[in-house]
Amino acid sequence: MFGRLLRRTHGAVVDLAALSAGERVLDVGCGTGSLAIALKGAVGPTGSVLGIDASPEMIDVARRNASKAGVDVNFQLALGEAIPFAKGTFDLVVSQLAVHHLPDDLKPSAFGEMYRVLKPGGRCLIVDFEPPKSVPGRLVARMVLGSVMMQINVADYRTLLENAGFNKVETGRTRHRLLSFVRGQVTKA
Repeated sequence: MFGRLLRRTHGAVVDLAALSAGERVLDVGCGTGSLAIALKGAVGPTGSVLGIDASPEMIDVARRNASKAGVDVNFQLALGEAIPFAKGTFDLVVSQLAVHHLPDDLKPSAFGEMYRVLKPGGRCLIVDFEPPKSVPGRLVARMVLGSVMMQINVADYRTLLENAGFNKVETGRTRHRLLSFVRGQVTKA
């Protein structure tokens, strides 16, 4: 059930990513690869999407899902706080429902790494749960998502992006009300 709900959010994330054909994308904390597979459609045959995850099991699942979908997406075992790619490699770094899994002391390193691997003009898009503001909404979200998810504050991600050096940072909610986003741009030369 959760997987189907998650896949429905991918269209909103792809829209927010504002991708162009031929761009290079890194999905940090790619999990089962479903978002990376959706992103590949937006960059077309001349673009590339690579997903990284800390879990060997998730990388295996992601590879099987990409193969089953007939999509050319690569997946690699790696940590968000130690991204194994050269400076300026990607046009977009995206992470959906993964940053909250990082211990707080590793988040600044992960955001610094996302900044490092982006080209000048590159973008970062972080999408995560954010508890609803209304009491009834919070009760339903707690039942569905659990108490840990109720502690997420996307405003903290904004600060992490800004501290890593990103400019033009903005936050908002996706059309799926439980998901919020923060995005920023690299304006370094």
